[in-house]
Amino acid sequence: MVLLSHRLAPLLFVASCAANAVGIQGEIQNSAAWTATGATGKTLVLLTNLTQGKIIGLGTLEGREFHLTIPVTFKPDLEPLQVCPGVKSSPSEPKTYTAEQLMLFSPAQNAVALLTQADDPTDPARRAQWMYSDRAATVKGRCTGLNTYYDLTLHVGWNAVMTVSESSRFLVRNAAESLPYWVSTKALTPARTLFPNVFDGK
Repeated sequence: MVLLSHRLAPLLFVASCAANAVGIQGEIQNSAAWTATGATGKTLVLLTNLTQGKIIGLGTLEGREFHLTIPVTFKPDLEPLQVCPGVKSSPSEPKTYTAEQLMLFSPAQNAVALLTQADDPTDPARRAQWMYSDRAATVKGRCTGLNTYYDLTLHVGWNAVMTVSESSRFLVRNAAESLPYWVSTKALTPARTLFPNVFDGK
C-alpha cells in the first residue's frame, strides 16, 4: 500500500500511485462531537460517492485518528472532466472520478456523521476532496463569464484537490497545504435507511 503524506498541519492527506492501494490517514479536530452523538463501539470511516451509492475506501477511527484504504481493486466509473468553457486541459482532457464524501459510521447505532476536510467546520473558505484521473494533465484557465478559475496538475491515480472561495473568485487547485478534519455535530440516523445504496447489506 502507498501512503503519501503532506504534513503541514495535524492531518495527513495523500496522493496516489496507480499500481497500489492508497491509504488516507488523519486526525479529527473535534472528535468529541462524535462521542457526544452517543456513538458506541466500533466506528468505521468511509470514503464514499453518495451519488452512485458506492464505498470507495474503508477504515476505522481510533480515538481522534483514522486510517482508511482505497483498494487497488476499486475501479472508478470515469467520465470526461468537462470543465466550463475557457478552461483548457493539456495535453488532453482527462477522465476523472470524484470521491464526494467522507463519513463516520457506527454500525451499532446505525448512525453516520459527515466528515469534512476544511479550514473551518462551519464556514469554510477552503475544502479538500479526492479526484481520480486516468492520465496526467494540466487543467488551467478561467470559466468564460465567471469568476471561477482552475489551476490543476493531475497525476494518474488519486489526487488531492482543493476548492478556495475568495471574495472575488472561486479557485480549483491542487491541495498545496493540508487542512484539518471536522465531524458534523449532528448524527444522521437510521443510516441504512437514509443511504440504502451505500449500506446495502452492511
